[in-house]
Amino acid sequence: MGRILLADANDDNRFAVARAIESLTDLVVDGVSDGPTALERLRGGGYDLVLLEVNLPGMDGFEVCRRLRSDPLTQQLPVLFLTAMQYQTESRLKGLEVGADDFINPPLIDRELVARIKAALRVKALADEVRRQNVELETSVREGTRTAEQLADQLRAERDTLRETFDVFDEALLLMDGPGQVLVANAAGRRLNQTAFRGALEALAAESVERGGICDRAIGDRDRSYVGRAYPVSGNRVLLYVRDVTEERGQEVRRLQAEKLASIGTLAAGVAHEINNPAAFVLGNLEALMGNVRMMADQVNGVGEPAVRSSLHSLLFEVTGILQETKEGMARIHRIVRDLSWFSRVDDERGATTELNAAVDSTLGLLKNELRHRALVERDLRSTRTVATSPARLGQVFLNLILNAAQALDIARAADNRIRVRTYDDGADVVFEVTDNGPGIKPEVLPRIFETFFTTKPRGMGTGLGLSITHGIVRGLGGEITVDTKVNVGTTFRVRLPSQPIVRAELTAPAAQPSYGRRRVLAIDDEPLLLKAYRRMLGDVHEVTTALGGRDALLVLQKQSDFDAILCDLQMPEMSGMELFEKVEARYPELARRFIFSTGGAFSTEAKRFLERDVTSIGKPFRADELLALIEAKIQEKLKEASARAAEENGGEGDGVGDDNLDDAEDAPDGGRRGAEVPGAADPVVTRHAMAGSR
Repeated sequence: MGRILLADANDDNRFAVARAIESLTDLVVDGVSDGPTALERLRGGGYDLVLLEVNLPGMDGFEVCRRLRSDPLTQQLPVLFLTAMQYQTESRLKGLEVGADDFINPPLIDRELVARIKAALRVKALADEVRRQNVELETSVREGTRTAEQLADQLRAERDTLRETFDVFDEALLLMDGPGQVLVANAAGRRLNQTAFRGALEALAAESVERGGICDRAIGDRDRSYVGRAYPVSGNRVLLYVRDVTEERGQEVRRLQAEKLASIGTLAAGVAHEINNPAAFVLGNLEALMGNVRMMADQVNGVGEPAVRSSLHSLLFEVTGILQETKEGMARIHRIVRDLSWFSRVDDERGATTELNAAVDSTLGLLKNELRHRALVERDLRSTRTVATSPARLGQVFLNLILNAAQALDIARAADNRIRVRTYDDGADVVFEVTDNGPGIKPEVLPRIFETFFTTKPRGMGTGLGLSITHGIVRGLGGEITVDTKVNVGTTFRVRLPSQPIVRAELTAPAAQPSYGRRRVLAIDDEPLLLKAYRRMLGDVHEVTTALGGRDALLVLQKQSDFDAILCDLQMPEMSGMELFEKVEARYPELARRFIFSTGGAFSTEAKRFLERDVTSIGKPFRADELLALIEAKIQEKLKEASARAAEENGGEGDGVGDDNLDDAEDAPDGGRRGAEVPGAADPVVTRHAMAGSR
C-alpha cells in the first residue's frame, strides 16, 4: 500500500480528490494546504508520490517541485501537478521544466487521474528497480575489480616466487623460441646465455624444433663442462635444461682414481701376505741355522788337528757370512713389502696420522728402481711432525711429485741429473719440497699444470691426472701446493700441510729378566714350512704343538687345552684365525686371552676391524727374539690374572706368586708346573725365553 501527499489550498478539492483516489485504489492520501508544509512533509519521507496545486500559499507548486528535485532525498519522488484551472501552455512547460512528471488540467476525471497516478508509480517502481540493479551491478563490479586486483597481486607474488625459486637452481633453465630468442630464463640461464656457450644453446634449441623431440647435447670447453637437454613445447618454443657437470667429471676422475688406488692396495696387501708367509719361515730358518753354526763353531774348537780346525773355522766363517748376507736380503724384502703395504691402507682414514719423513722414505723406496737410472736423489728430511691422513694418501702425493720430477729429466743425462727431497717444520705446518734440475716449466704452460687431463708428456707417458689429483688431495687436507720454476734451471714443487707433533712413548731401560720354565705353546698356520720354522725357533725354549689350520687346531684342543700361549695365523683357508678365535672363545674362555695372531697383511675389512679389538698380533716376517718376547708377555699376563684371582679368593691376600716375587720363583722338576693341572688355568711360574742358538 502506497502513500500520496496532496497539496491544495482548497479543502473541498483536497477532499474530493482524496476520496476518488482512495475509492479506486489501495493508496492512502494525506493532504496539506500550503507549500512549506508540503515540502517539510515530503523531506521527512514515507511518500511514494506528490500531487501539487500550482497556486499554494507561502510557496507555489513550481518552487516546491524545484526544491524537491534539488534535494537528493526527494529528487526521485514522482511529482504531478493537479489543478482545476486551465493554464496556458507556458505554465505547463514551466512545470515540466522544474521537474514535474505530469501536468493534469481540467476537466478532471477520476479514472483518468488514477490511471496517471498508477502510471507515474509504475515509472517510479521501474526507476527504483533500475537504480537497485545499478547499485547491485556497481557493487558486483567493485567486488569483481577487488577480486581481480587480489588475483593479480597473487599472480604477481606467485610469479616472483616462481622466479626466485628458479633462480635458486644452479642448473640453467631457458625458454627459447625457434630462432633462439630467450623468452624466459632463470639467473643461471641468463648468466650462461651471456657466455661463449650462447651459440651452442641456440643450436640445441634449433635442433629440438627441427626434430620435434627431446634433444641432448654436451656443451663445454677445457674449463667447464655442461650437459644440455631441450624439450619442445607449444608455440614452436623450446625449454632448455642445462646442467654444469664440471665438478661431477672431477668427482668421477677422483672416484676412478680412488678405485684404482683401492685395487692397488688390495693387490699390494695380497702380495705382501703371500711374500710375508714364506719370508717368515725363511727368516726363522736362517736364525736357526746361524744358531747351529755357532754350536758347530764351539765343537770345532775341540778338534785336535790345528790344520783341520783352521779349515773348519774358515768354512764356518764363510757359511756365517752367507747366512748373514741372506738375512740382509730378507730384511730388504721385508722393507719392500712394508713400503708396498702403505698402499693397502686406503679404506679408512678416520683418526689416521702419518709421519712425514716415514711417508717420504717409503715412497723413495718404492721408486728406487725408477730413480736410480734417472738421477741422483739427495735427501734432507728434518721434519719432526705428523699429518692427519692415511699413509696411502700422503704417499700418493709424494709419489706423484717425485715421479713427475724424475720424468721431467733427460735420462740420457742421468749422471748430471739431481732430485732433492726436503722436509722441514714451519710453525704449525710441515713442508715437503721436491726440486729437480730439469728444463723447467714454460710460462704458457704453468697456469694449466693442475688442470685435469692436461699433460705435456708424449702419448702413453701421461694421463694428465697426477698433478690434478695431488692438488685435490692437498687441498682436501687443508694445505696448499705451489711451484717455483725457471726455464732451463729447474722446478720446485712445495707442499705445505697442517701438522701435529709426533707423540712418542718415553723410553725406559729394560728391567733384568728373571729365569722362567718351559711352557706349552700351540702354533697354528696353514703353511707347513712355517710350522717347522716355529719348532726350530721355539723348540729349545718351549714345548711346541703345531696344528695345520683351524680345524686341526680344534681337534688338538679337544685332547689338550692347557696351553700357555696360542700362536695363530690370521688369514687361513677353510677357517680363518678370526673364526677359530670365536669358537675357542665360546668353548674355552680362558684360552681366548692366550692368542697371539700372526699376519702377513690384513687386507680385508673384516681382518682390519678384528685387529682393532683388544687382541695381540705380530706382523710377518719376525725375528725369534720378537716372537719369544711376545709369548713371554702373554705368560706374564696370565700370571697376573692368576695372582689377582687367588688374591680375591683369599680375601684380598695374594698367593705369594705375583709381579713382585716372580724373580724369586724356583723352577719345578716337571718343567715349572706345581700342583694339580687345570686345563686353561694360569700356571704360577714361567721360564725365561732364550733365543734359539744363543746359548
